[in-house]
Amino acid sequence: MRTARIASWQARQALDLAFDQDIAGVVKEEEMAAEVAEIDALIEEVDRELAAEASAAGSRALRPFTDVERVRRSQRRAVRVALSRLDCGALAAGAGSEGEAA
Repeated sequence: MRTARIASWQARQALDLAFDQDIAGVVKEEEMAAEVAEIDALIEEVDRELAAEASAAGSRALRPFTDVERVRRSQRRAVRVALSRLDCGALAAGAGSEGEAA
């Protein structure tokens, strides 16, 4: 019987500590501070990424395609890539139809 009373007394103390308003307030403040710190870290990371993108965009804007040859090459490259993608799709479609015929 004594063990039950001690366990009950210990349980009562543990519950009193768990439901103590001061302790609960401190725990809640610590959780809120950790959450605020995490949010601040995420905001700083996003700010760094945006600054890096802005500087990259600024450097790209400083060097526009003023050279006619560059413009022609980029257009030819874009057409070549588009045609190669179409050819790959046609080959894949043609291989599927040949497989059905056989």
